Amino acid sequence: MTVYSWGRGEDGQLGLGDTSDQYRPVVVEALRERVVVQIACGSGHTVVLDDKGDVYTWGRGDDGRLGHGDNGWKFVPRLVESLQNKQIKQVTCGSYHTAAVTVSGELYTWGGGMYGKLGHGNEIGHSVPYLVETLSNLKVDQVACGSRHTVVLLKNSDVYTWGDKENGVSGQGDTDGHQYLPSAVEELKNKGIKQIAACGFHTAALSDKGELYTFGEGKFGRLGHNSERNQIVAKVVETLLSSPIRQVACGGFHTAAVTECGEVYTWGGGEHGQLGHGDKVNKTIPSLVEKLKDRVVVEITCGWSHTVALTNTGDVFTWGNGDHGKLGHNDQVKVTLPRLVDGLHGKRVVSVASYNEHTVALVDPVQAFRPLLLNSTYSDEMQTLVDQPDFADVVFVVESRRIYGHRAILAARCPHFRVLETCGCID
Repeated sequence: MTVYSWGRGEDGQLGLGDTSDQYRPVVVEALRERVVVQIACGSGHTVVLDDKGDVYTWGRGDDGRLGHGDNGWKFVPRLVESLQNKQIKQVTCGSYHTAAVTVSGELYTWGGGMYGKLGHGNEIGHSVPYLVETLSNLKVDQVACGSRHTVVLLKNSDVYTWGDKENGVSGQGDTDGHQYLPSAVEELKNKGIKQIAACGFHTAALSDKGELYTFGEGKFGRLGHNSERNQIVAKVVETLLSSPIRQVACGGFHTAAVTECGEVYTWGGGEHGQLGHGDKVNKTIPSLVEKLKDRVVVEITCGWSHTVALTNTGDVFTWGNGDHGKLGHNDQVKVTLPRLVDGLHGKRVVSVASYNEHTVALVDPVQAFRPLLLNSTYSDEMQTLVDQPDFADVVFVVESRRIYGHRAILAARCPHFRVLETCGCID
């Protein structure tokens, strides 16, 4: 897999060896020899996970957020040595901290400890990954980071939060002080939560029925409850109950969601055009992004004031604040409608990530498989992902039939395969 980055480079977060902004996607050459399967962006840093379970970070090193044992900035990707052999399956970033989940369900956090967002019972920062011991017996499946808080989804579908409680962002039912240790979000128990998202000062959780819950700061309508009120406990977004959601992403002041049929809804702050409706108007309830109606979107990600959508054909669309070139259109123009990133057109993008002022994409160098379909059957999706013998490096045998696949593609698109791959269960 090839990693591309663009946007603000002042902190070295693009991984290109310098601090220049990039207005178009540029290959991160230092990762050419790595098979990257996951990417994530922080406020001024970036983290990736490769197919061996190794983690690389670069960018702004303040507070130890890069995990290298110091506060130094790194302008090219560098291996987080203390995570080697930990079998990492997921990585993510907040503004000033970073987190990683292992195959066995352990959680490691590092970076700035203010507000207790690392989950170690205090506000002490860590410049190397540090095990969150209170979760050791609970089996973490996913982690998401906001600016001042952290959220995890357990394998039993329970949600835990910690860190800042201001405006109800922790979903604990109050706003007093900080939560220094992980605590269950009671309102989400038995809801069958399957995905979590966080950014800035609000949080979202998605159930296996496609129901979306949000909580935290309500300013600009980012929670989708037709008001700007803060929400101190998780509340379902009622206007989306008729449109089951497949994936959700939180931005600094807005939220975006992809439905089961590949449509995109956005809501919240629209000052920079980040909602994609052709204007700069705030929306307090989810609104369909009409410009993408003829596309099947499979992944959405939000920066502080811009949005990125990936389609099933591997095309990338961006919109919102264009400062520092983070939209990838070779300019700094503000865009209020989804616009194709020409520099990636014709390439097979398999994942996108963004946060504050930069964007990253993961590209399959071999363009030999068909588009992914959101509502296909399992066998259809397997056909989509595999059965390409010319570049196969793994073979499935199903009822005497040989189905050819590529480890990197499967790991990037299928979390279950990635787990099997990183834990050494596949020869």
